[in-house]
Amino acid sequence: MGKSLAQNILEHLLLCVPRLAVSALFVPYGQGLGRSLREMEKIAASCPHDFSQYSRGTVSVTLQRMKKKKLVSISGANRGAIWKITQKGRSHFRNAETDFGLPPEDGKTRVFMFDVPEDRKGERNWLRRELVSCDYTSLQKSVYIGKRPLPATLLKELDGRGLLEHVHIVSLEI
Repeated sequence: MGKSLAQNILEHLLLCVPRLAVSALFVPYGQGLGRSLREMEKIAASCPHDFSQYSRGTVSVTLQRMKKKKLVSISGANRGAIWKITQKGRSHFRNAETDFGLPPEDGKTRVFMFDVPEDRKGERNWLRRELVSCDYTSLQKSVYIGKRPLPATLLKELDGRGLLEHVHIVSLEI
């Protein structure tokens, strides 16, 4: 069974929007604005979410229902509106996507890096969703940071899918 529109919107707000925001805010030194905009377009094009199958009204009603349930919030008006996922929305997304319990935070910061080959794009997207479900935040497309250990079941799944050799996890104690 496919994901609901609400689940897709939450996933989009968690995975794609932060990458776009970071690329929009920072133009690397020596890089022209035009090149930066082209790179931002590439990031937007790599987003796996396609809402074109839904009418504008359907998406609008779904967002309003999500707002009423406090899963998302909005700032601004009309075309300048910015939708954000709330903590309750993150929790809702995690509960819908994850079928295992999360270990508690232990005061260590973990950096999760992966380099999954291009021909395994589906596996990369799956991994990104799993990391977000585990409360990890995207720093770059393949670098995530979190404050809790990953569940053992996820590590077993990574091994079962043959992805463990493409993964590096660094733990920092501050």
